[in-house]
Amino acid sequence: MAIQAAPEEVQVATKPLLQVQGLTMSYGVGDSENKILNDLNLEVDDGEFVSIVGPSGVGKTTLLRCLSGLIQPRSGTVSVGGEVINGPHRDLAVVFQDYSRSLMPWMTTLENVAFPLQGRGVGKKERNETAEKNLAAVGLAGQGHKYPWEMSGGMQQRVAIARALAYNAKVLLMDEPFASVDAQTRFDLEDLVIDLQSTLGVTIILVTHDIDEALYLADKVIVLAEKPATVVDVIETGFGDHRDQVETKADPRFVEARARILHRLRDH
Repeated sequence: MAIQAAPEEVQVATKPLLQVQGLTMSYGVGDSENKILNDLNLEVDDGEFVSIVGPSGVGKTTLLRCLSGLIQPRSGTVSVGGEVINGPHRDLAVVFQDYSRSLMPWMTTLENVAFPLQGRGVGKKERNETAEKNLAAVGLAGQGHKYPWEMSGGMQQRVAIARALAYNAKVLLMDEPFASVDAQTRFDLEDLVIDLQSTLGVTIILVTHDIDEALYLADKVIVLAEKPATVVDVIETGFGDHRDQVETKADPRFVEARARILHRLRDH
């Protein structure tokens, strides 16, 4: 009896979770048109942590708002899970830079975290249980009775992160979320987000003008420059799951990547 060889394993190419194709954004028309983004193409895989870095005013927040569906580009598409985004999407959650304005001061922290789940028809008991779980995940167990104004800036941003996690979106978009806190709190929040991403496997896209932050947090750094903004470099960091504020930033690969980004920004 002839023995048949085992069939070769077929490699199935996986599509990126989030894909940006030919994204162009401008304000105004004719002679007064101000083009912000020009023919951007990006891909983000499921479970990946991507930082988008560039100088202030380059259009990072405009890009994030396009990714979130809060504004519509002039041309090009943003898709998540193969579905083109035409407005706010169930698979996308946003953590804004200004946590003090994104939290409702008349609601307790528990109510703030639970609130977005009402729109999904989740019952009150389940909403509160989900809120408590996610407050605990960001180190705020037992703090749900407090109001935002009773908390420090760092704690308020933790609440904002918990709210985004409670929404159970596939992609977490973060708009310079640590820019308004002091340096030590910033380091603590960076490490918190790394732990959450590793534990939950959520896909994160962070926009920042801080090169060290972009490199420290991400698996991949996308560098924006020029006016209108375009992608001038993409860097795979290769630091793995373990990050340390001192050791990682002293790593020769970190130093080399920082210099590479600085050169790219200076040359453009």
